[in-house]
Amino acid sequence: MKKLLSIFSFLLIYPLFLHAIQVTINNLKPRLDIHGSIIDAHDGSIQQFEKNGLYYMHAMQYGLCEEPPKYGCDGAGMESKCGFQMNHNISIWTSPNLTSESWIYVGNAINVSDRPAGVVFRPHLVYNPKTKLYVLIWNYMRWNLPSLYAVAIAEKPDGPFRLVNPALNVSRGGGGDFDILVDDDGTGYIVYSQNYYMGIEQLTPDFYYSTGKSYIFEEYFVEAPIFLKRNNMYYVLFGWCCCYCMQGSGILVHTSKNPMGPYTLQTNGDLACITTSDVKSTFVNGLPTPNQGCEFHNMNTTSIVRSQQNYIIKVTNSSGYTTYVWTGDRWQQAPDRIKGHEPQYWTPLKFYDNGTIDKLKWIDEFVLDV
Repeated sequence: MKKLLSIFSFLLIYPLFLHAIQVTINNLKPRLDIHGSIIDAHDGSIQQFEKNGLYYMHAMQYGLCEEPPKYGCDGAGMESKCGFQMNHNISIWTSPNLTSESWIYVGNAINVSDRPAGVVFRPHLVYNPKTKLYVLIWNYMRWNLPSLYAVAIAEKPDGPFRLVNPALNVSRGGGGDFDILVDDDGTGYIVYSQNYYMGIEQLTPDFYYSTGKSYIFEEYFVEAPIFLKRNNMYYVLFGWCCCYCMQGSGILVHTSKNPMGPYTLQTNGDLACITTSDVKSTFVNGLPTPNQGCEFHNMNTTSIVRSQQNYIIKVTNSSGYTTYVWTGDRWQQAPDRIKGHEPQYWTPLKFYDNGTIDKLKWIDEFVLDV
């Protein structure tokens, strides 16, 4: 009888192993596509929209421009500089498991000629369960004019995307770096930086516009936000402005029981900025962007992972456990100085029982259960 029970129990749990895959994520090697070429994908979003489905990455494609001899933001606003050209594509990639050499290039989300003219940054894709459409939002910088957010839609995550609003009406005017949160009830929120301050606004049901309902954070000179919900707690993470800065930036964590706040700053301080002498040596070509990133408050500090915050990937395995993988762009650190070849740093976040997030550490590689 015990033998029969053992066999029956095995048959019950066996399906859990069918899709259990452990993969290794390496931070010392470049991410490659299925052809062995370095992936040109930066400051974007990575999501899995269906259980056991593909991961979709919508990100900036910077091309083969060689980086300037100084630092990434010298000559900011000059079209001749690698990060400020108006013809950069929003590229779409897919992967079954997030590993290097598994990525497939799908194409461009929207033609340059079909989007508002400007320098594009940080495209983010979300699914709207109310309209059953995929909504792609990006911010774009215009010469001597306020930056704006554009909104495009598609029936599938790989497009084709159609522009529906060239200027999302956030209440503080233009805007910089941002992220979108879709709550469990389908309500959308945008967190965005403007004039060096961070704020949240609730979106209309279609995600095309802002409702004007807002919340403003106290910190100054901040950008690169992430908006996350975990265990009924809302998290907003952002760091000091880091214009393609090689030294990387910090991570300040704010939490609330309500998406519109009020938010409380996590008490263990910045998760990434440490004394420069304690940072793991990595091969770099650039110079620190002066007075930005971790150096904004202390010239003798840098990010322990020498990265600027990009996105948090939710990776849910076959047993239903979700790992939150923090990703950051390692500006100015391409061995061949090519902008499109600049790497990223990935690491699983550690959450304590009270919901606080542990400080980041450098790890060469880690195993991820996808």
